[in-house]
Amino acid sequence: MHPAYNLRYMHATARPEKLPQTIANALERGLMVVTANQRAARTFRYAFHERNRLAGFTNWVSPAILPWESWITGLWRTLLLKGEVSDVLLNHSQEHALWVSIIAADSELPPSLRSRDTLADMASEAWRRLARHNGLKRLRDAWITSDTKSFQRWAEEFERRCRMQKFLPRAALEGRLRHFVTEGRLPVAPIALVGFDEIAPSQQAFLDAITTAGVSVEQIENGIFANHRLLTSAENEIQELIAAARWARKMLEEDPARRIAVIVPSLEAKRSQIDRIFRETISPEMEDIQAAAHQAPYEFSLGVPLSDTPMVRVALDLVRWCKSPLPVAKVSALLVSPLFAMEESERNRRAAFDAFELRKARMLRPEISLPSLLDALRRSRRKPHLDRLIDVLSAMARASVNIPDEQRPHAIWSESIRNWLQIARWGRGSSEDSIDFQVRRKWESTLDELATLDFDGTLVPFAKAVEKLERLTQQTMFAPESHQAPVQVMGPLEAAGSTFDAIWFVGAGDFGWPAKSAASPLLPWSLQRDLGMPGADDALEEERGRKLTARIAASAAEVIFSYPVDIPEGIQRPSPSLRQLHLEATSLASVAPAPPDTAPLALEEFSDTLPIPLLPDRVVRGGAEILKLQAACAFRAFAERRLGSTQLREIELGLDAGERGSVLHRILEDFWKRIGSQAVLKGMSAQERSAALAASIEYGLQKTAAAATTEWERAYVDLQRARFLALLNTWIDLELRRDPFIVKSSEEDARDAIIGPLRLDLRVDRVDLTDQGEIIIDYKSGGAKASHWESDRPDEPQLPLYAVISKAAHPETPLADLAFAQIRAGRDIAFESFTGKITPHKSSKKNNAAALEEQLDQWRATLEELAGAFHRGASEVDPKRYPETCAHCGQRILCRLNPAAFGEDLDEEATIDLGNG
Repeated sequence: MHPAYNLRYMHATARPEKLPQTIANALERGLMVVTANQRAARTFRYAFHERNRLAGFTNWVSPAILPWESWITGLWRTLLLKGEVSDVLLNHSQEHALWVSIIAADSELPPSLRSRDTLADMASEAWRRLARHNGLKRLRDAWITSDTKSFQRWAEEFERRCRMQKFLPRAALEGRLRHFVTEGRLPVAPIALVGFDEIAPSQQAFLDAITTAGVSVEQIENGIFANHRLLTSAENEIQELIAAARWARKMLEEDPARRIAVIVPSLEAKRSQIDRIFRETISPEMEDIQAAAHQAPYEFSLGVPLSDTPMVRVALDLVRWCKSPLPVAKVSALLVSPLFAMEESERNRRAAFDAFELRKARMLRPEISLPSLLDALRRSRRKPHLDRLIDVLSAMARASVNIPDEQRPHAIWSESIRNWLQIARWGRGSSEDSIDFQVRRKWESTLDELATLDFDGTLVPFAKAVEKLERLTQQTMFAPESHQAPVQVMGPLEAAGSTFDAIWFVGAGDFGWPAKSAASPLLPWSLQRDLGMPGADDALEEERGRKLTARIAASAAEVIFSYPVDIPEGIQRPSPSLRQLHLEATSLASVAPAPPDTAPLALEEFSDTLPIPLLPDRVVRGGAEILKLQAACAFRAFAERRLGSTQLREIELGLDAGERGSVLHRILEDFWKRIGSQAVLKGMSAQERSAALAASIEYGLQKTAAAATTEWERAYVDLQRARFLALLNTWIDLELRRDPFIVKSSEEDARDAIIGPLRLDLRVDRVDLTDQGEIIIDYKSGGAKASHWESDRPDEPQLPLYAVISKAAHPETPLADLAFAQIRAGRDIAFESFTGKITPHKSSKKNNAAALEEQLDQWRATLEELAGAFHRGASEVDPKRYPETCAHCGQRILCRLNPAAFGEDLDEEATIDLGNG
């Protein structure tokens, strides 16, 4: 296998994570290893197990390695089991709920643009900072601003409630544990600290108490002497990420056993961009959508919000659907989701129902309730094939009725949500993979956390419980269990305590590194500066940045720092934090050379011009649209009209463009049946014309109005009445400026019309009779022009086709003109014909009737050639104007043109044909 495409397989031979000797020694001496973060603890535990496994051990005791948070929580649990304490250690959600209730009850709170949830987050963070910096006693100081005074009130009430109800905030845990250690009531094993860039004052006070009590506290440094410390720059952020990916790939190709870290400040904001670039560069075989994500040679240590995972998005939509309608786009997504009651036998039928019935409903409402969808499915012609889905929706509808509107504990709602999702058959069932299992487990723990909000006895309605659940899933991070990929993409803090063979630090420019900490807006600036809080002292911030940078530089034998020169904020230079490292400057090409050009592949030529003729004596469905498509691109005509390939219709609320066009046709058909001629129209007063038009609008909207069952739908129909009345009153004024005419026919079918070898069914929008002869009219809402009839590949061949067919059927009847009736709002409304143009402001003449007779012969030849090409199966990919012709084509997935050519600057406005031909 070529080395450029086998990194996934190289990963299988990579050596296991190596346990640092300093950690191994600490464990052998009986020390508890306490890490600064979860990742370091997880990595060391994995390395410990791998070492024992390779040594041939069959069983062993799990190592005493814990992150700080788990360690001190375990100490508190020890006190609980001994009966020393009974306070409830609040989790983040419980603290947030407590702050929200305090802020909601504050009658002195001035108006604010911030929500209570946001204020609660700010207050919780301010209190946590005070606790971590031993500053809670300063709450009694005289604070000045309204914000700081508000926080003082909230903090006083927060502490009062915690004392009264025996709650312990998480930030106060070190202080409480210190008290028990000092009194000799909490035995603590000797510990070794790993990966702490900085120890908060509250942590240091606790460690001092432990040391005073005679317990050994060591600090382990896992520094590595770097052979190479390099500095390079890239033109921009994209080039920098591409270079980092090329470098990581090159390192793995040289030695698949290397452990590599790519460290990225603000990783969360750049994650999707990094994933795309790394996938394309390091493991292009992963572009296959069927490839399992855990096979990639790189992984992110940072998770994503649980709410962003597909399983939980579907779960939340189903839970919301229990009591409230969902936006139609979400209902559409549920219908085709494999995570909602999906049976393999129904998959295609559900997709077909979504594409051809739900999206093509006469009037698509903005939201669809569970009963509404169930009713639509029962009326569907696909109902016999969707019985299982209908059964599940029926069960959901019955269960939703039984969910009360009263207020209940969170635990009851948590269990109700579990039962509801079981009824809805949420998930993949027996085909669930490892990632799905982990997401489900995280979801279950989040529901358990929702139940803990009963800590203060608060009762809530179902909707409020769902709102809190959504917030929990947004704040809960999910990361699949590590598959120990050789390339780890992480943030600077996550790398604390870990060592690697090589590190590339991305974004080391002076604009972005070190990241600036934000001061708390609820605490006085002077207090934050006195206590050394983050963001309050520039000198301290710079020192923190230097220490963090130095630690990263000492975490691998080879370290590269890079920065993009040109960023949206301006032109940047290397970060000042790098000066102390004395880095060797080098070019980007030297550390991340572009891959060598591969030998060109021998291409096999294949002709796609083999004709596939139509069956003889067959009327082809599609009317004039067939010739329009054939003129634009033969392949598109073949794909849409021969293969039946259709584009999924975009969801458009209310009446879509096609249905609005049909309504307009019915209105004008009825109106001219009532009026009959321009003479009658001129003899009517303005009020009479408006009354006749209103009656025709009512006729045109009759079916739509009958389908309106909700207030939104009825209001929408009223809006359409007003819109059509305003639009068509303007159009009638334009009709009055024309030469005299009588409406001979409207919406008349022309069955089995012959053009060349094709037999088509057509419908002519309207034919007017004048002194000079007939005028064939086609209604348009887009920007159609008479020039669209020109060339041997006309953009709008409908009217030339109608004219040729009409002249062949009735050669004795003179054809005076053919025209686009451009019925659209604004200045573009016009009656544009072969012989002239009429707008609300002026009229103009160009060709005469004699020229039209000559043009007919040319049109006939052009249309017969197009018809012949379609009939014989011509299907070349040959757009008339590339890439404009392809910009709105629904067949790009089938053809072979480069989609990158379709830029965002292409005109997004497509002409909508209101005709039915």
